[in-house]
Amino acid sequence: MKFEIINKELSAIQTDLLVMGYYEDMDKPSRELAEVDRLLDGAIVDLINQGDITGKLKETTLIHTLGKISIRRILVIGLGSKDKFNYQNVKEVVATAIKKANHLKVKKIVSYLFGKNLPNMTEQEVAHSFAEGAVLANYRFNGYSSNNEERSEVELIQLIVNDSEAIKKGLEYGIAFAKGTNLARDLVNTPGNMMTPTHMADKAIEIARRFGMEYEILEQSDMERLGMGGLLAVARGSKQPPKMIVLKYRGKETWDDVLGLVGKGLTFDSGGISIKPRENMDLMKSDMGGGATVLGVMEVIGRIKPKVNVVAIIPSTENMPSGNAYKPGDVITTMSGKTVEILNTDAEGRLILADGITYAKQLGASRIIDIATLTGAILIALGNVATGAMTNNQKFLTDLMSSAEQTGEKLWQLPLFDEYKEQIKSQIADIKNVGGRMAGSITAALFLESFAENTPWIHLDIAGTAFADKDTALSPKGGTGSMVRSLVQLLLN
Repeated sequence: MKFEIINKELSAIQTDLLVMGYYEDMDKPSRELAEVDRLLDGAIVDLINQGDITGKLKETTLIHTLGKISIRRILVIGLGSKDKFNYQNVKEVVATAIKKANHLKVKKIVSYLFGKNLPNMTEQEVAHSFAEGAVLANYRFNGYSSNNEERSEVELIQLIVNDSEAIKKGLEYGIAFAKGTNLARDLVNTPGNMMTPTHMADKAIEIARRFGMEYEILEQSDMERLGMGGLLAVARGSKQPPKMIVLKYRGKETWDDVLGLVGKGLTFDSGGISIKPRENMDLMKSDMGGGATVLGVMEVIGRIKPKVNVVAIIPSTENMPSGNAYKPGDVITTMSGKTVEILNTDAEGRLILADGITYAKQLGASRIIDIATLTGAILIALGNVATGAMTNNQKFLTDLMSSAEQTGEKLWQLPLFDEYKEQIKSQIADIKNVGGRMAGSITAALFLESFAENTPWIHLDIAGTAFADKDTALSPKGGTGSMVRSLVQLLLN
């Protein structure tokens, strides 16, 4: 999808589809809508007066011009209340327009920039939201069916707006945010027999080479040398070789103030010896959603090149049952030296993240965010609406929550009270890998906090938000690319 800025009179525009907005609390049509209405001999005002166009948010009205002008069709989209219209509304309105255009098999559309003249919205952020919403809505996972029908997609959007650096930068950033999100979606949607740890490492290398980032892929022998007992234990049951994937983005002259992003890269999770029920086990291909998010973030920062330092770490393996798999009752030693009593092999994500967090600190991370589809308990607590967030540094999390609010992604903080730590105390090791049924998401986070220690740290449990079971305003069913945009926004802020 490409974007062009044009500055033409309506009478000079030729297109199959012109997209225009209408607020529900407008006394009269905007200047642009009034001009179209004049060219159509009052047809739009008639539709407004008859109640066919109300301006309700995301309401669509398609008007055929019947050859009266060089614009074949006009799509009027409701913008809701002018006072409440925000950046998230821009994305959803544009997404609605893109889906309608794709249904009409329109390749090129012309549109105005919704919300551009509102006092609470900047030109750059409006353009960013417009481009982001359009590219996100145009996403489709190219599956593996031999009967796949070719889908018509919008290829060009021409924006009627005065050219400016703010508009150009907004479009550039919006496209980048969406491209990174769509990359994460692709990775999550890829079947587990194709999205192996090796494939995930290859994708990371491709991103690093394309943007000139440093990279390192640790093999099993490297992990053994470094004592990464958490990742090695989980990997024992699989024939797929594990990988510890590392990317470094240097946006500053010195390697300081480094944000460490640690993403769970479980490319398939059967549960291991503590095997999962068969129902929905196919969805466990998405258990690398945290790693996918981290690669999505690296894709975005490679495109926009912010002046920040980031080390991205993805411990990647499968969790499979076999005669060599780790077992309930085992005690393992992690890279940090801490010992862990294994009570459930399906609580494997925290084991590989523990080594990832330790390695991030060793590589200079001064702050760490881990991202993982970690617990089923977070779905019970928050459903698929919000990502669970836990931290040892409130200021750090407050900054991230502010960034998430800017992007429209929802975060909800859960507590890490000391009383919960009693649940993961072990009599034979430093810590247990599960704490029982109560407060499962919290005890999982407390397990990870013990490896972060004094380093400012945030845990994001995206088990409920990484995969959508139905279409949403900005995402089709499947991988969502959860938290890519919020994490990039944090870096920009």
